[in-house]
Amino acid sequence: MAKPQIKPPYKLSPSGFKFGYENCKRCYYRGIREGLSEPGGFPSVFSKYDVVHKKSTVGMRTTDLIPDMPEGTFIKGPGDKFLESTNIDCGGNNVGYISGKGDAFLELDDGSFAVVDFKTSALTQKGALSYSSQLHAYKYALENNKEDKPRLSPVTKLGIISFVPDIDLSMKKLKDDIFSIEHKASWFEVPIDDKWFMGYIEKIIKLVADDNTPETKPNCKACDYREKGK
Repeated sequence: MAKPQIKPPYKLSPSGFKFGYENCKRCYYRGIREGLSEPGGFPSVFSKYDVVHKKSTVGMRTTDLIPDMPEGTFIKGPGDKFLESTNIDCGGNNVGYISGKGDAFLELDDGSFAVVDFKTSALTQKGALSYSSQLHAYKYALENNKEDKPRLSPVTKLGIISFVPDIDLSMKKLKDDIFSIEHKASWFEVPIDDKWFMGYIEKIIKLVADDNTPETKPNCKACDYREKGK
């Protein structure tokens, strides 16, 4: 259980937008204001894959990984440091800020930067666009950083790299009990729309700053689970 946030400024995690705010606003609100966590969660293997992807790509040319990526180099950048934005003040008690860790950062050949997220799953372009809010949040935090927090500017590209195990191939034994699995990597660029994002984040801040708990999403399994547990 996280520490409840009962007054502004409210800390907003980019990873909580797609699977929290966009899934059930009641669950998202209670997660911030009451510190309630979602039942279940992602298997730890996906976090381990993320670590491998980060370590494997730092220093690599983008086009050596995927030929149609924007030309540049994977950099450690902020690495494992938290990105944190200055306060976003929407008036009154409607104040929040963005705090979270990005997956990967690129220094592009034109001197600008890109923010990339790794996904170990098959994606379509439409599926990649569903992570737009998360990527825009990292961009905002990097360009509007709190003092002593990581900064990269300007961020001119956002995107997802999807790593998918090739099920048509068998594992390769390297030595003893060590095996490798081949993955196909695909690049999905996500268009930048700063105006849209500012409207989006303002809605979130106003939601969490309101003292009235939102209604549950119809058929929300987490809300139903909590009700049955009372």
